[in-house]
Amino acid sequence: MGSLLNALRSREPSIVIAIVVCGALARLIVPSGTTTPFRFESYYVAKSLVTTGRFADPFGYPSGPTAHLGMLTPLPSALAYWLFGVGSARAEYLLTAWAVFLVCLSIWFCWRLAIAIEAPQGARIAAVAVAALAPLFIAIEVRFGRSWEVLPATVILIWILLKIAEADAGVLTRGRLALIGASAGFLFILSPPAGLAAILSLALFHLLRSPLRQWWIAPSCAAAVAGMLAIPWAVRNMHELGAPILLRDNFGLELAIANYPGAVHPADPRLAYWTRLTQIQTMHLTEPELRAAGGEVGYYRALSQVTREWIAAHPQDFLTLCGRRFVEFFLPPRWFWSAYSAAPERYASLRQVIVWLAALGGLATLAATAPFRRPYAYILVAVVAYSSPYVLVHPDLRYRYPISALLIFCALDGSFRLFWYLRARPEVQTASHFHPGFRGKST
Repeated sequence: MGSLLNALRSREPSIVIAIVVCGALARLIVPSGTTTPFRFESYYVAKSLVTTGRFADPFGYPSGPTAHLGMLTPLPSALAYWLFGVGSARAEYLLTAWAVFLVCLSIWFCWRLAIAIEAPQGARIAAVAVAALAPLFIAIEVRFGRSWEVLPATVILIWILLKIAEADAGVLTRGRLALIGASAGFLFILSPPAGLAAILSLALFHLLRSPLRQWWIAPSCAAAVAGMLAIPWAVRNMHELGAPILLRDNFGLELAIANYPGAVHPADPRLAYWTRLTQIQTMHLTEPELRAAGGEVGYYRALSQVTREWIAAHPQDFLTLCGRRFVEFFLPPRWFWSAYSAAPERYASLRQVIVWLAALGGLATLAATAPFRRPYAYILVAVVAYSSPYVLVHPDLRYRYPISALLIFCALDGSFRLFWYLRARPEVQTASHFHPGFRGKST
């Protein structure tokens, strides 16, 4: 039995690679539309970068300079379009391959993280299989993932958690702290919620593990990298848009989409959400309408002001919405899989069940284990911190994607540990009954 376990352990990387490759092939071959452009804001900005050299026109018409997107979001698409042509089949397939590579890399880092936190081997392999082969978020991975920052943010966040877990168990060097801090600063510019998750997890690591004399290293590196990216971007935005925007300017829009009277008790949540989008989302406005509203910045500020006034006048409704969104972030309702289409998504019920089980099991595992094992505490802080900004806005499936694989791994980790605990418990009780002096092996 021992030789079998040793053989399985030595072959585990090969097994994981084989499963991940199968998942990659399924994503590249099975879905349709892998060579069709996904024409939303990031696509149009990438097109503008290639054709005019300007970071502009995110809504499909000449709307001018923009900060609707983060500065890094459209760059991979722009590179592919520069190489092969805007919207060409080769460019889109290259972007699909890039997205699938990032999905596979995130699963690989999750597996490495599971090893670092000493999750059971069976749990690690099972989690890889679920994350790689179950098409839980296939549209996000091969459509949205081509043009948005969600996949690179997922990879960097999990890599940071992996490095924190390895540093917690190993030798802590200044170079490692500097690298983790710089990565967290970059991630904050790429995806502020993911960056917040990494920064707070790193802060807890400093509090529990890092010597006081080293506390300055990671924060200073994070601030330096974030500042080097954000300050020139803010100067550009001041010149182009008339406002020193450090990250993005669309928070007012996101706040308004999620907080209004019709969102409190909708008869049909999907229809209410879609109706709200078509009413105020800038992609659904015409060029004259946006210009009359004061342009991108003016329009978003006006939406923010109206929404804040409604929140101040209806605090109980706002708190109700926040509580609902917190639950829906981790336990998404079925209509989230078809939020942008009246047609039901295939296997939505099965996907929902798996996602709910992963969320409940993962959160339970983290909450139960974090007080006793520091790496689980770092992951728990990251998951909670990442979810916190989305309490204020609509918790789209795309927004929760960066923590989805983490929750799958944690859920199976906890399930396997519970199974082995319950299986061993009768043996301990039997031994105690026949041998009163026996107390079992301490753990």
